[in-house]
Amino acid sequence: MLVELDIHNFATIKDLQLKFAPKMTILLGETGAGKSILIDAVSLLMGRRAQSEFVRSGEQKATMTGLFTLQPSQMQPVKDLCDEYGLPLDGDDLIISRQISAKGRNVIRINGQLTTITALRRLSLFLVDIHGQGSNQLLMNQDLQINLVDHYAGSEFSDLLVQYQAKYQAWSSANRQLKNLQEHAQELAQKHDILQFQNEELTQANLTDEHEDEELEDEFTKLDNFQKIAQTASYLTQLYDDEEHGLSALLDSAQTAAEELSQYGSDFKDMKRTLDDGAYALNDARSELGDIVDQLDFDPERFQEVSNRLDLLNNLKKKYGPTLADVLKFHEQVQADLANFEQGGSDEDALQAQIKELEAAMSKLADKLHVQRKATAEILEDKIKQELTDLYMEKARFAIRFKESPIFLPQGTDQVAFYIAPNPGEELMPLVKIVSGGEQSRLLLALKAIFSKVEPVGTMIFDEIDTGVSGRVSAAIGQKMRAIGREKQVIAITHAPQVAAAADHRKQIVKVVKDGQTYTQVHDLDHAASVQAIAQMMAGKNVTAAAEQNAADLLARSTDKSSAI
Repeated sequence: MLVELDIHNFATIKDLQLKFAPKMTILLGETGAGKSILIDAVSLLMGRRAQSEFVRSGEQKATMTGLFTLQPSQMQPVKDLCDEYGLPLDGDDLIISRQISAKGRNVIRINGQLTTITALRRLSLFLVDIHGQGSNQLLMNQDLQINLVDHYAGSEFSDLLVQYQAKYQAWSSANRQLKNLQEHAQELAQKHDILQFQNEELTQANLTDEHEDEELEDEFTKLDNFQKIAQTASYLTQLYDDEEHGLSALLDSAQTAAEELSQYGSDFKDMKRTLDDGAYALNDARSELGDIVDQLDFDPERFQEVSNRLDLLNNLKKKYGPTLADVLKFHEQVQADLANFEQGGSDEDALQAQIKELEAAMSKLADKLHVQRKATAEILEDKIKQELTDLYMEKARFAIRFKESPIFLPQGTDQVAFYIAPNPGEELMPLVKIVSGGEQSRLLLALKAIFSKVEPVGTMIFDEIDTGVSGRVSAAIGQKMRAIGREKQVIAITHAPQVAAAADHRKQIVKVVKDGQTYTQVHDLDHAASVQAIAQMMAGKNVTAAAEQNAADLLARSTDKSSAI
């Protein structure tokens, strides 16, 4: 339950420290005094979206801190969530703080540790249930309605549910393994196909020499330029061999002239040696050229063969290179991968057999859960109808309907929904579609009166749910709240004196203006102050002795009624 609430610089609240007691507490005050601001503060502590406008004018940040004491029924689910998010939890106290800056920043701490809005919202499901405009209702969530039936079903049902959920978890795990195996097998098969294709392609290429491409490039250049090579070689041959003007004849004449000059000095002897060396080199070049010309032969088939082979090698280098040496290494790796290739994984047939066996067991347990759930639903329908009668909705019809799911669900194969027809002649409709304010409030109050023992939350807040109903209905609503307060902490805002009179505790919210600024203050009311406050609710500002007596009588009657319940 909510034990303490500290608020600083939030809307019209400057500094406010509140303590809340168990059972039922009513917040009283004039319209605009700030009652709903307190509920807004608690809503923010439960994860409601924050706005910078909440920060008090002229301040930089607003802070809300709530101290909650956990009941035994809340301990395990709260502990599980704290463990999931790595939050500390020592004992049964939980401290939640939230800071909102005027610039829009948000800081959330649980037991002193920073956490996320998601963690806060999930945790709030076990702490506070707020019923009012824009609030989320546990009972109005159709997906959670099956939980309310199950919580009411008793220990034998709980044992069956534990057995089913153990099977369900094993079944879910086996299905995940099977899916992973099948997906993995498909990936392996695809990889195997790719490796086989690559190996076949590289094997057919018959690669042996990492320099083969270089040698073929040289041969291809010669073959591709054969005509030009032949013409140039022929020209060079003619240039050397011409008997009158060829290089050979000219060199012979030059050597004869140099021989004559060498007789006239050592300088001419050196020149002769140089000229002789050049003649020998030129003769060697002519000899090499002759060999090349003799070997020149253009083979069109060989040219096409070299061209095709180069195209193949260049394509392989693009895919597996960039060099031919890289292609050869890649082929070695492909062959190694194929040699070591294994599909691995669990035995698919064994998993399918396990799943089939689990489904048979789950089906039997789900049938048993359905039978007990139906029996529990019938009891609940009668109890809810009685609660509605107490709230002057005796003509309303209520039903809990079941639909079988085509697949196994975490709680069996049942899908549960609450249906209501508030007035005679109306069709039963899902509870989530009921929009009439007064009817919805009474219906939810009736449901809360029954499920307050099994709902996980420790505090229930009602924000003016008695609006738009008659005096006798208000009295009935007050008594229902007081009854719920015996199981859960109840905090309510009301303008109805009948509801205010039913409370165990009352707080007066007032708004004061000081030095041009507005402040919200809260005062605890004793019995005498409560009489005065309720009398004002009845008679307005001019409270008479008769109004005070009526208020005192109303307080006394409310206490007597609650004692008689």
